[in-house]
Amino acid sequence: MLGTRFTKTLLGAAVVGALSLGLTACGSSGSKDSAGGGSASSSAAKDGKDGKRGIETAFGRVEVPAEAKRVVALGDTALDTALSLGFTPVGTSSSRGGTTAPAYLKAEGIPLVATVKEPNIEAILKANPDLILTSSSVEKSQYEQLAAVAPTVVPKSGDWRSVLGVYGDALGHKDDLTAKLDALDKRAAKAGEGRSGSAVVMRWMPSGPIVMNTTNMPGELLKKAGAATLPIADDLGAQPHSDPLSLENLGKADADRVFVATLNAEGEKALETARSQPAFTRLKAVGAGQVAGVDGQVWSSSSGPIAAEKVVEDIEKAFGAK
Repeated sequence: MLGTRFTKTLLGAAVVGALSLGLTACGSSGSKDSAGGGSASSSAAKDGKDGKRGIETAFGRVEVPAEAKRVVALGDTALDTALSLGFTPVGTSSSRGGTTAPAYLKAEGIPLVATVKEPNIEAILKANPDLILTSSSVEKSQYEQLAAVAPTVVPKSGDWRSVLGVYGDALGHKDDLTAKLDALDKRAAKAGEGRSGSAVVMRWMPSGPIVMNTTNMPGELLKKAGAATLPIADDLGAQPHSDPLSLENLGKADADRVFVATLNAEGEKALETARSQPAFTRLKAVGAGQVAGVDGQVWSSSSGPIAAEKVVEDIEKAFGAK
């Protein structure tokens, strides 16, 4: 999610600052109590020498603190995971489509040290982190700049659960994270008991609706609830979503239940315009009153455990679960 532009000035600041401040040294304690009620988890008990642990990442094995004190979490999912596990990061990035951290995380007090496209190395240095979590899409040049400041964990590209697992492991709370996700799977399954039909998740863009891949977090939780899927969402491979659909092709997303997300005012305006179009009103979910408007930051931007819980709450509401 981070961009590609770094100035030579920031590069010099990162390298010189990191060397002078010694920010690559790791901390040993200080997270909040785990939201899952556990201790620092079993992974923390497997510390290597100097109280560090090795984590496998997209850029090889990285030694991280046994218990990080000062975490910078770049990206919605990294921030979501850290907050869920009881950490208050010392820095984060703005959300996709926004100029602040995702509103659903209520993270107003956490300093912004990056935009969606690029980190601010000077701001990250001032945050004095002992661990940096970032998204799988970070480029090697950016990784090298961040790694000069503190141990930086970039998960390998993969399914959303494996990405969360890397974050949980790096924070020393992988077992707590697993317990949270297992509990959400059970809630989703209970929400779908005795119910049938298909479901699809769309994000409405100014250029038209896109259908989200069923392998994304909301799609997987809908499947846990027993919802059938549609070919347009199943056949996307590694793509997170389809190309924009014209209203004439909207029938490809004609599911029994439709969850519609927007990320900004432009998307909201486009959706309101579409609601009056015959192609939209012909959807069977519209006729049955089964179109649910949902938070785009939660349903199409993040896949952290807090977002997952909110998705399950929306599923419970849509399915009439008690």
